[in-house]
Amino acid sequence: MRIPETFPSADRWSRRSLLAACAGLPALSWSAEAPTWSGFGGFVDAAPTDFTLSNATIVDHRGRLLEGAGVRVEGARIVEVGPQVKGGQDLGGDWLVPGFTDASSRLGLAEIGAEKSTVDQDDKPAITPDARAVDGYNPLAAAIAVTRVSGITHSVVCPTMERLVPGQAALVRTAGRTLDEAVLRSPIALCVSMARPTAGEGGATSRIGVGRLLRELMEGAPEPRQLAARSPRWRRSTNPPAAEELSPAETVLREVKERRLKVLVHADRADDIERALAWLDESDLDGVLLGCAEGWMVADLLADAAWPVVLGPLMVQPDSFAHPHARYDNAAQLHGAGVQLALGSRGNHFARGLRTDAGVLVAHGLPWEAAIEALTVGAANAYGIPGLGRMEPGGRASFFRCTGDPLQPRSRVEAVWIGGRACSLRTRQSELYERFKEL
Repeated sequence: MRIPETFPSADRWSRRSLLAACAGLPALSWSAEAPTWSGFGGFVDAAPTDFTLSNATIVDHRGRLLEGAGVRVEGARIVEVGPQVKGGQDLGGDWLVPGFTDASSRLGLAEIGAEKSTVDQDDKPAITPDARAVDGYNPLAAAIAVTRVSGITHSVVCPTMERLVPGQAALVRTAGRTLDEAVLRSPIALCVSMARPTAGEGGATSRIGVGRLLRELMEGAPEPRQLAARSPRWRRSTNPPAAEELSPAETVLREVKERRLKVLVHADRADDIERALAWLDESDLDGVLLGCAEGWMVADLLADAAWPVVLGPLMVQPDSFAHPHARYDNAAQLHGAGVQLALGSRGNHFARGLRTDAGVLVAHGLPWEAAIEALTVGAANAYGIPGLGRMEPGGRASFFRCTGDPLQPRSRVEAVWIGGRACSLRTRQSELYERFKEL
């Protein structure tokens, strides 16, 4: 093979020159057949099927164990659960667990951090109620299959929570070749951040400015991106504008004000949590709290407010002035106070670690049953999703088979079903392992 004369010298290498030079080389073949990734889309079955699984240790959504039990599925729904279910596939005592839901992630919004063309997790303006996470969601992103084989069957995908109002979250399945197949509900909530702005977003340079802008936002400013400069049109009229007169951003805000769309409010510091609770109450909104790293310090306030809390990331450390009092027993103390919990990874590639991170919370005092409930129906209860995560007649047939306690890292996921359809356990990592395990 002759090396092209266009190759640069050693002191002139760059990414661009390397790609240009490699383009002149003959194609290299690693194997006789072109590689394929059978994990695309995730589903093995073309449509929901009727099937029975028996002789399993079934975990219900409250963390109760049923040994020697089975489940019968018709279409996409569970029709029978219990020891009386016999026949079908014998699971040999393996555990059958309701699918876990990541209550806040960035799954499918980015592939490679250093490659900007694959990163679609936020928009630049500070306040964009009409921005939708689903517009950046790639159902074929490699991280999705890796997350699915960890027992996470659904995820609430959010834009990056680094701006005042980054946009709308969506509920997705962790399987599906197309957006229509993968996306279950969009929007599911409007995302808002109570944290201190990092770059003077929307004219705000402090928490004082954040509070001012968020109050004006709920008062009905017609142009959310120019809240500091314009007077709200809705204040000057006793007749609110008709739906056809509203901009997309105003339409979202009206749904929020009418409590037809939930607000997911990110706050970690204890005083930010207090401000979030006050803002939700003053604005009469239907809210969900996100983050709450210092929630243990205001656990009674959170319990009295009765808003659901999505904890995450679960392994948050006291390594920032945004949450200097974070601690691992935060979840245990919130649960003890009576706060309704859901768990979120707040991540993309490492969303797969959600279930084992939940095991760390159990090691620090959170009851195992409470962790299972937070992973299975926590998001469903917080966002209002009927049937999701429930191992009972009428529940959605989304669950996984594993070799033992699903919160233990040594337990292996053996099979996954989503909406009554068997899913592939192959991922890009497993394909690469099979391809290169013998060099």
